Amino acid sequence: MKTATLNKGKETKYLNQYPLVEADDIYDQDHLKEGDLFYIVNDNGVYIATAYVGRQHKGLGWVLSYDQNETVNTVFFERLFKSANEDRAYFYNIDGTNAFRLFNGEGDGIGGLTIDNYNGHLLIQWYSKGIYKFRYQILEAIKNIFEFTSIFEKMRFKDAEITGGFVHGEAPEFPIVIEENFTFYNVHLDDGPMTGIFLDQKEVRKKLKEHYASNRNLLNVFSYTGAFSVVSAEVAKDTTSVDLANRSRSLTEENFGLNGIDPKSQYIYVMDTFDFYNYAKRHDLFYDTIVIDPPSFARNKKKTFSVLKDYDKLIIGALDILGPNGTMLLCTNNSTFTLKAFKKVVKETLENEGVPYELQDVMGLPKDFKTHAHYKPSKYLKAIFVKIL
Repeated sequence: MKTATLNKGKETKYLNQYPLVEADDIYDQDHLKEGDLFYIVNDNGVYIATAYVGRQHKGLGWVLSYDQNETVNTVFFERLFKSANEDRAYFYNIDGTNAFRLFNGEGDGIGGLTIDNYNGHLLIQWYSKGIYKFRYQILEAIKNIFEFTSIFEKMRFKDAEITGGFVHGEAPEFPIVIEENFTFYNVHLDDGPMTGIFLDQKEVRKKLKEHYASNRNLLNVFSYTGAFSVVSAEVAKDTTSVDLANRSRSLTEENFGLNGIDPKSQYIYVMDTFDFYNYAKRHDLFYDTIVIDPPSFARNKKKTFSVLKDYDKLIIGALDILGPNGTMLLCTNNSTFTLKAFKKVVKETLENEGVPYELQDVMGLPKDFKTHAHYKPSKYLKAIFVKIL
């Protein structure tokens, strides 16, 4: 077995079960290549953990086991999948939801691998070439542990020679319809990197509908397929969805239609968010609730947008078109943007604008997106409901 020797003093971090093997912590290594298994040892050569090489984030790879005698094979993966599946018993047995995460990377014991269940159609996402090297054993373990109709896969790493797609079972015709909190959405599992819905926002959508959408004019920017608008439309006065991508209009209209809502009764704009802010200001449009859930980074012909640098501009723009006692739902899924830092940006921006406010609800990942106690970036989703007083 290959080894990687830690710099002196770094062993405590890994003895405390930190899961990401960070390249800067390594003093010496045996020419490690993607997919290699290796032992992490201290400067005296004493075993600490078994890891695999899968370059992702700042990491060289991920820890798989703290038992030197453990073999990483199909049985190993079966054990982890069985445990993860048992943890999700609740989600198999609730009414009104049939899409959830079955296996969540380092939270369930294998960094770089996720498995989602879309009403019996499973989607595996591989986040490095390294974890993909274990594809055969992982697929065998999935077939042995999970019940499914079909299996699909997506490559989430650069320079992937194959793009993913159908793997096993009975391939459905897309879109398939999934249900989440008694609302329906179209999903595509073999059409580009995204599926049509972000399952990690299910509890946030529920909270929005139950507490912040009733009898309100709702604006949803960076709306993608309109999920926040669709879940709110049943109780809201009206919804407005804004996204720069041309495809967003038809995908949003289809999701409204699935739920018996006439898309013509709602407003949909294919526009840049900042351009829409200006448009709404010029036309005296005001909203009671504004949902802001941007990508971490975006670029169009005119400008680039970064959540870390530009989130304050989104808040300031929204304030101009927010009605009296309005609410903003502010979200980010950037794992490097900690909750503390995100709250600081929100508070400082509102205070600098001289706006009185109240943070009403702060939310993170749902229970099926299991996080790692010793790895803060695994808690990547932050959602803050702010009332402007």
